[in-house]
Amino acid sequence: MKKIIIIAIVCIGAVFTGNAQKLGHIDSQELLLSMPERAAIETELQEYASVLETHLNSMKKDYEAKVLEIQSNPNLPEAIYNDKVRKLQELEQSMQEFQQTANQDLAKKESELLQPMIDKAQAAITAVAEENGFTYILDASTGVTLYNGGEDVLPLVKAKLGLK
Repeated sequence: MKKIIIIAIVCIGAVFTGNAQKLGHIDSQELLLSMPERAAIETELQEYASVLETHLNSMKKDYEAKVLEIQSNPNLPEAIYNDKVRKLQELEQSMQEFQQTANQDLAKKESELLQPMIDKAQAAITAVAEENGFTYILDASTGVTLYNGGEDVLPLVKAKLGLK
């Protein structure tokens, strides 16, 4: 009976040893920030944001001019005054809507520009995992890593991408 238990323990140990999983981790944010395309993407995003901001500033100047016009003419007939106030309110609402749309457009543009870089990084991570026999690679930048064991694959992925 003892021999059967010992053999069973040895067999179970061999099975678990044979199926050992290799873990790795990477800080994907650090990887993305070190990629050379990041600088060009940031420049393009800043230029895009600048165009949107210029338009919003133009709207603000128009708004301020209309406010000043109303304030500088205190003797306007009530119908004209009410019309100007209504147009001012419409312009204010238009500015708010534009700002919301501009923020959404900027986020969409950022996503469109970053996606090819993210795909490239993911392909390199996958290639490193396959080449080095990793079962799992955890992303340490998400703060979800519960145990920081395993191998840091960031140097391997950077090498795969030709980064230093």
